[in-house]
Amino acid sequence: MTGELSPTSTEKRTVATLVSLLTLGLVDAQLLSPILTEIAASLDASPEAIGRTVIGYAICAALAALIAGPVSDHTGRGRFLIGAGCVFGLGSLLVVASGSLRGFVLARMVTGAAAGVMSALTVAAIADSVPYERRGRAMGWVGVAYAAPVVAIPVAAKIAELARWQTIYLGFTFAACLVAVAVALWFNEPKIRASGSSRSPGYLRFMKARSTAAGALSAFFVTGGLTGFLLFLGAHLRTEVGLSLSSVGYVFSLSGLAGLFGALAAGRLSDRIGKTRVALAGSTAMVVFLVVVPATAGFVMYAALGMVGLSAATRVAPLQSLVTQLVTREHRGAFVALRNTLSQCGNATAAFLASLLYPYGFQYICWLTAGFSAIAVILILFIEEPESEKEKE
Repeated sequence: MTGELSPTSTEKRTVATLVSLLTLGLVDAQLLSPILTEIAASLDASPEAIGRTVIGYAICAALAALIAGPVSDHTGRGRFLIGAGCVFGLGSLLVVASGSLRGFVLARMVTGAAAGVMSALTVAAIADSVPYERRGRAMGWVGVAYAAPVVAIPVAAKIAELARWQTIYLGFTFAACLVAVAVALWFNEPKIRASGSSRSPGYLRFMKARSTAAGALSAFFVTGGLTGFLLFLGAHLRTEVGLSLSSVGYVFSLSGLAGLFGALAAGRLSDRIGKTRVALAGSTAMVVFLVVVPATAGFVMYAALGMVGLSAATRVAPLQSLVTQLVTREHRGAFVALRNTLSQCGNATAAFLASLLYPYGFQYICWLTAGFSAIAVILILFIEEPESEKEKE
């Protein structure tokens, strides 16, 4: 049994390459929170206006994924991933060059389009390469990628404090080029098998089956529940709690370190006891700790923030493993793209609602995102655990 759950050397190389690309996009998407006030000041804009740039980013990410997903099912994912890495680097460079709110918005839209393709197709490509019975362990590294941004935030916050925030995005430009080259050299893409179906089904067809509909819709509330909370957390800690920029970075780091542990442990555990069980446990814990955060202060609040990070990361590996098995490889890119689109819609919706609620108090944002997460729990209950490849045989 242990041997069957151990990844092969090819799987390790493939996962490492793809997770590196995914991490870039996820760090970029979540980095805005701790440096939001610095960006707003330099562009002579309000923090709320900078926060709303997430909406344009999310829309472009969703549209790009919707186009690339189904096409990659039949032409391969590698070329899209390499291209997305290059466009991501260009978008980051445009952010550096932007001197106004309008320029910043446009640059973030370009970066968002690339990040949308990277997010959808890296997950689909890992699922293509790793069998379901040990996919949780592989997707655990995807969970690490989701948690990695908050570990990197103290470094970014320090750079923004000592230099200019634009330096961070210049680093993204160079990193994106390097990772794109790594994907071109080391991504071992499985051969596309001939199929009786030459086209991906319409996106609405995924919504007709209970499991695929619940799997797709859950992404809206899972992502919205986290994004809405994180977006103004940095501003809340600085203006209401009174922490310095570097201290805010350390708080994010605490949450991220907890998430790193949770992602890897949940991935391995889900391969043994079931993906659905672990996903439900993490999602339920998320609801509880989002409610706890605004009701606490001091050490207890920091501990609750750490548990939010742990709970959020615990959901990633089992959920990604679960939903990528709900459809065949020939339709996986399209389904993951649909799910990512709904995820970005949740992203944009939560960002918009959080920007409206923030002036009235951060506790309202916590309650909003707890509600999002509670709906995600209900939807996960409707997803049936699929059979592994061996059980199908």
